[in-house]
Amino acid sequence: MAEQKKPILRIHESIRQDVLGCREHVEKFLQGQTSPVAFRAYRVPMGVYEQRAEGRYMVRIRIGAGLVLPYQLDRIAQLSKTFGNGILHVTTRQDIQIHEVDIKDIPDVLEGLLEVGLAARGGGGNTVRNVTACPRAGVCPKEQFDVAPYAIAAAEYLLQDRSSFNLPRKYKIVFSGCADDCAFASVADLGFFAHRQNGSKGFSVYAGGGLGSDPAVAVRIEDFIRDNEIFEVAEAIKRVFDKYGDRSNKHKARLRYVLARFGVEEFIRLYKNERTELNKHGLRGEIPEIRDIASRFALAEPSSGKDAGWSTPQYNLLPEKTSGLFTVIVRLNHGDIPADDMLKVGQIAEEFGQVLLHTTQLQDIMITTVARENVDAVNRALETLSIIAAGKTMAKVVTCTGAATCKLGLCLSRGLADAILQKLGASSETIIRISGCPNSCGHHYIADIGFQGKAKRLQGRLMPFYDVFVGAATVEGHAHLGEKVGTVPAKRIPELIAKALGSGADGKEQIRNLVGEYEDISSDSLPDDYYYDFGAAEPFSLAGRGPGECGAGVMDVIKVDLDEANEALERAKERAGDGEKSESVYKATTAAARALLVPFGLEPKKDREIFAAFNEHLIESGWVGDEAKQLFNEAIDWRMGDRASIADLEVQAERLVKRVKELFLSLDANLQFKIAKVTREDAVEKFEAEDHVIDLRGVACPLNFVKAKLELEKIDVGRVLEVLLDDGEPVRNVPESFANQGQEVLGAKSVGDHFSVRVRRKK
Repeated sequence: MAEQKKPILRIHESIRQDVLGCREHVEKFLQGQTSPVAFRAYRVPMGVYEQRAEGRYMVRIRIGAGLVLPYQLDRIAQLSKTFGNGILHVTTRQDIQIHEVDIKDIPDVLEGLLEVGLAARGGGGNTVRNVTACPRAGVCPKEQFDVAPYAIAAAEYLLQDRSSFNLPRKYKIVFSGCADDCAFASVADLGFFAHRQNGSKGFSVYAGGGLGSDPAVAVRIEDFIRDNEIFEVAEAIKRVFDKYGDRSNKHKARLRYVLARFGVEEFIRLYKNERTELNKHGLRGEIPEIRDIASRFALAEPSSGKDAGWSTPQYNLLPEKTSGLFTVIVRLNHGDIPADDMLKVGQIAEEFGQVLLHTTQLQDIMITTVARENVDAVNRALETLSIIAAGKTMAKVVTCTGAATCKLGLCLSRGLADAILQKLGASSETIIRISGCPNSCGHHYIADIGFQGKAKRLQGRLMPFYDVFVGAATVEGHAHLGEKVGTVPAKRIPELIAKALGSGADGKEQIRNLVGEYEDISSDSLPDDYYYDFGAAEPFSLAGRGPGECGAGVMDVIKVDLDEANEALERAKERAGDGEKSESVYKATTAAARALLVPFGLEPKKDREIFAAFNEHLIESGWVGDEAKQLFNEAIDWRMGDRASIADLEVQAERLVKRVKELFLSLDANLQFKIAKVTREDAVEKFEAEDHVIDLRGVACPLNFVKAKLELEKIDVGRVLEVLLDDGEPVRNVPESFANQGQEVLGAKSVGDHFSVRVRRKK
């Protein structure tokens, strides 16, 4: 029993001290001695994230290689019930999350985890993230050898170094036990594939992969290394990343952008140079022992009988490499499990399995080494849970949290997942992946069938859509991302999936064949329900997206309008009649003018208001030529019936769309144009205010930040702007966004029922 109380991943003393120091940081923040911006910079690398619910936080616990013990699950569950919402979440990177924790309780949660050998340090931020491994490491019949000990040792080595918590961006490492790549080493920052060469254990190595925006498959950097070289390789790649990662633009900061910038050959040369230096000077710190984890735990005695002809249902069972032993899958919907159920799962593993439990990249839990004669008892015990843990033959849908809780989400991905499962019932075992935005937290780029949330505007209204991806593969040496085959309204996807998977043919190929039928909505009279996302009571909108990153979602809105303008221009070219051509020219003009108003914090509804705002902020300031002003006047005259046609203004509309596109493409991460103005007038002087105060009370996120940013740009570098903001999200998010853009936040002061935030312009 003593062996079962020893943590799998050993926590370095420096991490232990960081956790114990958390209480002081939280107390200073609660007393107003630390700004929200500074506190965020501290808490995120500690694995603590703010949630949409005001004042509530998520704690992401590192589960090394996905291996966790019952006594640790017991503590996680108790902490969730005491300080959180009582619902635990298993992530696609094998972590476990506690949700809805009050900030004052964060120290109690982190210290409680520390007592059972767990930590959230490095669960977020620009750090070495959880080092993952095959979900069946140690028991899979296909594996070359158990890779979990190597994942654990690599994490222990890297996490002892302070530099591992101050990287350009996150650094994700994966170990796969065979070429099938259930752990997704093919798309990781650093991926190891187990091999045996001349009787020796070792790995082929891949680097520079990743999902999210601009996803990429990793490239091979080593054909074979000995197993004890993993520390040197991981450290060398970390140093390349640390030296050459783009710290000035977090949207281009991941390792894959270093690879793209230098090219494969130069990237490998930089890596080899770092290895040469390490060979000369040696590795810093302690080199962890690569420990045989499984040998610590007593294995169930396999049945003497053979498995052939066994009639017990196999829907949640996987045979292990030892005949007579099985892995039982605890299927979780959305990766969620009540804390009380998690306690019971740990107890079931202690009674019938190896004790060691595995969290999976499919957001499930596995009970391993269950003897055949105990399988029925395990399933009966699982049936007492409050969730349908076995899953039977229902499809598995892996999804991100979506817009319901995620600050970057566009669509309600979990609502779509539920709708798909309800439509399919028990008819399929397909794995479907859904991401509510391009960040790919649902891993849609590596799915057999994947969906990526987006917004499109139809008849002047926003509607939730999903790009459809099929045919990805993560087999070593032959990995490729999914192919986009269409874009379908959210409300049509459950029917599309049911039809594709219900035919008995290859679901991926059926999706290809059917997607055109479901994405064509040009001739449909769409029901109003299409303008509502799944489970939403209000019409679909991007309002409120990305309050922690106030610019997030803005680019998506601009792209929606710009696409509409381009499509209208194409229709204008195709139409001969003055009436149809004029209508298309008008739509192109309106959509183009509307596109660039969002960065200025404006969302006018009427066409006259759109043109007036564009004139004030883009024409008078010199970003767009005066010709557009005349185009707007003529367009309004036509709409009001004072002009017979504007078909002859197609060229002017095309020039406007082209200029808007140029400005859009020049926008940087701070929503600033990076191309020259059309005129030389200095619009900044015109708007210069002597007292440099802007009152944004009553203005919601993200528009308040956009307005404040524009005001700051009107003053000289070194001068201070005072921003008046409402309590809650505005005072949390606006200072944070300024700090993220390199401006100096001097502090936030409560003034009655609102706040005064002072920001010094640094650039």
